[in-house]
Amino acid sequence: MTVQVRLFGNLKGKAPKLDDSGYVGIVEMPIDDIETINDILGILKVDEMETSHIFLNHEYTELSSSVKDGDKVGIFPRDMALLYRWYFKGGIKRSYVTGEKARK
Repeated sequence: MTVQVRLFGNLKGKAPKLDDSGYVGIVEMPIDDIETINDILGILKVDEMETSHIFLNHEYTELSSSVKDGDKVGIFPRDMALLYRWYFKGGIKRSYVTGEKARK
């Protein structure tokens, strides 16, 4: 039972090295010790302030979101931040760029 984590941009270096060709940025993590997105960040040694946007099964999510077997998580670094409201319906619950709560 696993969770697939895809790291983008400069966070790809946090993934285990596949071979001498470099980092692929995709990690299959056993679900055993993982309950939330925050647990994934801790295991990969990714600081919350290094991230801009995190997606769970292709939907914007927050650090406290629960994960289960078969879930897919995408983690984007700060230098790849996007203006969420411009591209998706609804608002964000929290801005990972500023750390402040966003207005809806």
